[in-house]
Amino acid sequence: MKKDLSELSILIIDDDEFILSTVVMTLELVGVTNVITCKNGLDALTMIDSGQVIDVIMLDLNMPVMDGVEVLRNLALRKYFGDILLFSGEDTRILKSVKNLADEHKLNVLGSLSKPVSANDLFEKLARIELKLIETSKANTELISSEELQKAIAEKQIAAFFEPQINVMDGSLASVEVLARWQHPERGLIPPITFIPLAEEHDLINEMTWHIFEQALANVGQWRKRGYDFSVSVNFSAKSLVLVDLPERLTAIANTHDVPCNMITLEVTESRLLENLATTLDVLTRLRLMGFRLSIDDFGTGYSSMSQLSNIPFTELKIDRSFVHDAADNLEARAILESSVILAKKLNMTIVAEGVENQSDWDQVVDVGCDLVQGYFIARAMSAAQFDAWMSWREADLSQSAHG
Repeated sequence: MKKDLSELSILIIDDDEFILSTVVMTLELVGVTNVITCKNGLDALTMIDSGQVIDVIMLDLNMPVMDGVEVLRNLALRKYFGDILLFSGEDTRILKSVKNLADEHKLNVLGSLSKPVSANDLFEKLARIELKLIETSKANTELISSEELQKAIAEKQIAAFFEPQINVMDGSLASVEVLARWQHPERGLIPPITFIPLAEEHDLINEMTWHIFEQALANVGQWRKRGYDFSVSVNFSAKSLVLVDLPERLTAIANTHDVPCNMITLEVTESRLLENLATTLDVLTRLRLMGFRLSIDDFGTGYSSMSQLSNIPFTELKIDRSFVHDAADNLEARAILESSVILAKKLNMTIVAEGVENQSDWDQVVDVGCDLVQGYFIARAMSAAQFDAWMSWREADLSQSAHG
């Protein structure tokens, strides 16, 4: 069983040399190196018939020798069970017909990529594949022990990944959210939903948080030396917020890596804040006095949102993805999205929308007045090396666009 994107074998079938080279380079940014290219469907089918294992096929619809519809028909005859992404410059009605045809053939088409291929669109589709891999591996991760997790923390198996947050006004990189990812040497990628609750339950969350925070600031400090100027957000458990020396410890780490405290945001999930409010309020207030920023995460999903905004000096409100994704088609979600933005503006807070997965989501959050956005439409969470490459790619892409 394939454990993560880096283990996938991907076949690109397209007669356009530029598309082939562009997609190969983009795949390398997210760690996919086992990539095969074919310029026509006949050669691709010959390769598959030779026994070559292919996990994902990226297929152009309009090609000489054998078009994409013919390739799909032949893949069905061969009972291909992998994932398929379509390349196309055709209109949506043709794409819908092809998708319906693939469904009738019992083929798994994840979606289509418009030409010219957007890196963000490709990242979004790859994120769906990664999510499938994670879901498939869940059965193998449910029996993880606290001892195994403790060893993983000690051996630095748990790494800081970076998800960009973009300013909607000018498209600039405003901040990154730091997320924990466990790359187990045997089990592969273990989803945070599995190990974060385990860390909370067995009092390992603070040790893990120090490790991730230190990693994150070490990388951000290096990026700042190279001229990048963006903030960083790190998730903190309620169990960490009762440590009265937390402000001093975080300040010391920030100073070590030359990252100003006012460029660091602590994200706090609202539902856990009431457990020890007196000490938590003490710590959070002192953090603000030292310049750190505070974000109330997953806003709207708990029971005490309004009182928390009143009691704690938050600087940022982060709207949960359940009120962002597909808000255009969900009147209730749209109403909560709009009212959250109005409330945050009245309190002079920065508004972050998470879970932006497509153009429609982007249009909605821009329309209601959000300040920052993050989600698969921008980019998936990436390792430090992948994020570094993504920033370089984005700089080059923006520079090319500016010069026409």
